[in-house]
Amino acid sequence: MSDQDRSDDLNPSARGEETLPDLYAARITGRPETFARLRREFELDVGCRAPHFEVNPDGSGTMLVYATEERIRELQAAGYRVETGENVSELGRERQKEVGEGDRFKGGRVTPRGLGAKTGRGGEGGSAV
Repeated sequence: MSDQDRSDDLNPSARGEETLPDLYAARITGRPETFARLRREFELDVGCRAPHFEVNPDGSGTMLVYATEERIRELQAAGYRVETGENVSELGRERQKEVGEGDRFKGGRVTPRGLGAKTGRGGEGGSAV
């Protein structure tokens, strides 16, 4: 794979595709009844899990969501208490730079090493760790 190909893979705008706005980790804090209303009013990205609420000492709760700057402004304008955290899109772009290039197993000539388990052989289960 050439550098030109790789940059196209990481940069949708280089291929003429729409670039999505960055997502930020945001923490919304409120009373239990606040969250019921919040979930009716807004479609929220809570990641690959069900909404999770941390209970605060004062009885309020805090929920982690992933939202664009525009959605965060909408939430704040609607009266929700939102703390904006890190830009998780930028973090993802930085982490992609750590991904190696090429075939580290040299077409099957190098045996994988580590804690993973090969699955799908002879009815035996297992999963990569």
